[in-house]
Amino acid sequence: MELNWHSFGLTYNKNKKMKASLLATVISVFVLTSFTKDNRTVAPNFTLQSMEGTMVSLSSFKGKVVYIDVWATWCRPCLMEMPYSKKLKERFTSTDNIVFLYVSIDNGDNIAGWKDMVQKKEISGVHLISRGGMEEKLLERYGIATIPRFIMIDKQGNIAQYNATPPSDPATYETLKKLLSE
Repeated sequence: MELNWHSFGLTYNKNKKMKASLLATVISVFVLTSFTKDNRTVAPNFTLQSMEGTMVSLSSFKGKVVYIDVWATWCRPCLMEMPYSKKLKERFTSTDNIVFLYVSIDNGDNIAGWKDMVQKKEISGVHLISRGGMEEKLLERYGIATIPRFIMIDKQGNIAQYNATPPSDPATYETLKKLLSE
């Protein structure tokens, strides 16, 4: 089957490296979204800086359900989901088996703005920032082209939902509850 870039709404220049990167992203999206519960793929690991300045890896949360929110301080739809995220997290206060992981893709020169926004919006959970070269790797590894993006990771460290429902969707709570019972 020949891939037609225009059928995916993608544009590209004649640079072979860019074509290869776009192809890898498209293939990643198809692969990541094609697995069932019995055949989930391992979530690509990443290590990013926390608000406290320590390095935190996704793999450190194995054994817990992880709800990843990829966002940025300049993303209006991202910020509109934050109050819902806060309410969703509050519904899981009785369990330590779930992690709400917020990954900001703000540039490295906006660390103060990122920290201020987290405090202003009173967002509790684990906060990491993906900046510079790591930002590109994180977005590429997960085939993320737009934000906000939500991803659910099961207790075994596998992607349960690559393009998960947002916190504002009532189905999100039910799906997370189901993942916790697995």
